[in-house]
Amino acid sequence: MVRSKRRESLQVSSARFILVVLLLLVVFAAPQPAFSQQTQKESLVKIGPIWLKVSVKVPSELVATNEYEVPVTVTITEVEGDLKVFYLKALRFTVDTSVYEYVPDTPIPLSLGRQAYLSVKLTPRFFASQMAPGDVKDTSLRIDLSYYYEAVPKGGSPIQESGYYSAFTSIPVRVIAPKTYVYVEPYLKIDYEPYVVRFFVDIWVQGEGYIENAQAQVEGAPVQCYLLTTGRMNVNERRTLEFLMNVSKLGPFVKSQYSVQVKVAATTPWGYTYTYVYPLSLSIKPVREAKVSAPSTVVAGAYVPISIALTPPVEKDEQATVTVYWGGQPVYSGSFSPTIYAAFPEGEAQVAVKVDSNKYSPVTSRFTVKSVRVEPKVSLQVTAGTLVVRVSPLYQNSNVDVKVVGSGGAVVFATSLPDASFSKTPTSIDGASAVEGTATLPLSLDPGSYQVVATYNSPWGSKTQTVTYTVPGATAGAQEAPGALFQPIILVAIVAVVAIVIVVVVIRRRRE
Repeated sequence: MVRSKRRESLQVSSARFILVVLLLLVVFAAPQPAFSQQTQKESLVKIGPIWLKVSVKVPSELVATNEYEVPVTVTITEVEGDLKVFYLKALRFTVDTSVYEYVPDTPIPLSLGRQAYLSVKLTPRFFASQMAPGDVKDTSLRIDLSYYYEAVPKGGSPIQESGYYSAFTSIPVRVIAPKTYVYVEPYLKIDYEPYVVRFFVDIWVQGEGYIENAQAQVEGAPVQCYLLTTGRMNVNERRTLEFLMNVSKLGPFVKSQYSVQVKVAATTPWGYTYTYVYPLSLSIKPVREAKVSAPSTVVAGAYVPISIALTPPVEKDEQATVTVYWGGQPVYSGSFSPTIYAAFPEGEAQVAVKVDSNKYSPVTSRFTVKSVRVEPKVSLQVTAGTLVVRVSPLYQNSNVDVKVVGSGGAVVFATSLPDASFSKTPTSIDGASAVEGTATLPLSLDPGSYQVVATYNSPWGSKTQTVTYTVPGATAGAQEAPGALFQPIILVAIVAVVAIVIVVVVIRRRRE
């Protein structure tokens, strides 16, 4: 039992040790934040009869995405005479050609042994103002004191003096501008009804750091707001700016052609600005009106007449097309015509008739249509060697199979008439609008009796109609054949009668 407990204790201790080691590995392996080392400088300066001790702490590296608080301590350590007043008016910092002056709300009075503490914020726009992304430079920082004092030096006359004095002329610093890259992608989208032109600008940041702001501007087009901004954007962040030009509402203010410029400017924390300019030639199509007339109740699957009137009308060299949608699904597409014929599924839905043009903006008319099912019908009429086929209603994707059967049962003629071969006449069937189809077919048949059979194949079933047709020449021929046989007999009979008459006359004369 004791050994078992010892083993368990050792196992627990080993597990704890391994866990601690793993935690230490994780802690030390994790990336640690980089802290810039502080450079502490002290300087003893003499301004007139006054000795000043100036202390400052400055980071050895200045990164252009950060702001730095620089503490400055000023102490009067000795006065060679009598000090009346001493004021610390300002601190001036210089990096290369960039100058920043810190001025407190009120001058800071100093006296012998009294310490003044100032905390100055150095911003990237000061120490990295002329750097591009990715630049690194080693330079120096200079600090000057602005002062005013009144004093009486030992054995001298009272003096008043003000000015600047360099407390530190060269504090080495390294300035780093992060690799902050700004990407821009503009694009255009045009929607109709309402006619709206949308300008989009995608902006995203990659690399390091962030940008303070990005602004996009649209010039040359009557957009609702010509200037939009993003505000601060961090690395891997993406924003989309949208500008609207509502052509439908602008009406008479709209021109047919615009020279547009999309300008984008993105600013880094240290003041570097990315600038993009995208020129664009924008053509605006004029707006037209469409008046569409269509029945509210139609026959499902059958052709329905739809009338379209455009204002202004279609021009001679204009290319216009019509598309009809049933519940958002296209059911018809073709070249523009004042009257088109479309077919709708069974049910009730919103119908949209859209007219597209190469000269005018698209225009759409919407209305609700109910479609009902109707039984198909077919009728035949044969006159003067012509077959007339009528179907009601004329269904889309339908056809009529026609065959002519002779008296002996043989098919002497057969054909199929697609729906496109039928002329269309508006009709109404049980209160539902549709069209009646009519097709003519010449028949060239030999004399005789025939059966003409027509089968109408539609989406809702098939219907068959049969008529009997006799070629007129068959009856006349049957009567002429016996006459031709009896003609010689008649002639012989006539000759015989004449001969008998002559014989009778001759005999009578002899008797006389």
